[in-house]
Amino acid sequence: MKASQLNLEIHAPAAIVPSELRGIPRDGVKLLVMDPSTKTIRHALVQDLYKFLRRGDLVVVNDSAMIGARLSALHDGTPLTVHLAGELGENSVLIERRQSTGAPDWTPFPLGSRLKIVDDGGQPVSSGVIVQHFHPRSRLWVVNTETSWYRIAQQLGRPIRYQYIAQDLPMSSYQTIFGHRPGSVEMPSASRPFTLEMMSKLREIGVEFSPITLHTTVSSHEIDSSWEDHPAFPEWFEVSETTARRVNGAIRHRHRIIALGTTVVRALESAYDERLQRIVATAGWTRRLITPELPPRVVDGLITGLHDNFTSHLALLYAFVEPDWLKLVYHGAVQSGYLWHEFGDLCLIASGSNKLEEGLTSP
Repeated sequence: MKASQLNLEIHAPAAIVPSELRGIPRDGVKLLVMDPSTKTIRHALVQDLYKFLRRGDLVVVNDSAMIGARLSALHDGTPLTVHLAGELGENSVLIERRQSTGAPDWTPFPLGSRLKIVDDGGQPVSSGVIVQHFHPRSRLWVVNTETSWYRIAQQLGRPIRYQYIAQDLPMSSYQTIFGHRPGSVEMPSASRPFTLEMMSKLREIGVEFSPITLHTTVSSHEIDSSWEDHPAFPEWFEVSETTARRVNGAIRHRHRIIALGTTVVRALESAYDERLQRIVATAGWTRRLITPELPPRVVDGLITGLHDNFTSHLALLYAFVEPDWLKLVYHGAVQSGYLWHEFGDLCLIASGSNKLEEGLTSP
């Protein structure tokens, strides 16, 4: 897959602050319901999700919680920002290099050089040695550290903030009702609009829930040439015995498996045993990518945000939706005022979701 195939030619408007700061409750953001089987859409709110799911649907959620993964650092006396991107071991981390302003920084680190984490006063609190460039087309580096930088992040870390976000926000803005296992460096954002009231209403109609864990890495790398040259970032995940049993039972009874977020798709597909033809309890690292060439074998539908051009998330959507139709839908979403990124609106992509004729649109 070439980068040109991941260009939907959209100029996506970003949600620059959380919905609450725009006067909208979390579950009041827009929901774009897409039925690939009929190529129809409906416009709704996330709080209306119960209208589009049905008894027996199993919604699998990510219970990972975001940590403050943005740290101030010094390299040869030059201030910069590092984003934690993965904990490879107690004293080994994957980091992304950013400028002190937060902008991308492609400057290579000399191997063997020392990087220092500093506190708010600029005083060093820990150091590490650059030992490996993760991939030639990435800003990611492997660092062997003298102490755990993930533990340091619990005291000094700030939420990763990209340039489209208007202001620094408290960590509470990035937490979801499902997150209780700290480890993600970016929020599993499809879960953000969910509320306890929504969950109660969905359970009343017979929708079931089950968790996985996948600790996210940074998502800021664009695909600039071809899919084959794009680095697949490792992410740690766990699918429990209970969730494996529930998913396999839903498949056996022909109930839909709905993934709440692309992270859930990746985790479930990584836990699928091709020989046994079922999900097995699994914990470890995954580099599995979902594409039209490597389609999902377990997941039937997806609740997710709207995704940018040239991203692996968009390639994942192509495994659920024909690219030409998605391009039409996305252009219509821009005209209808949908917002992109972690504080933006959601899509439900599932065949059979648009059961009502009223309000259907064929872009």
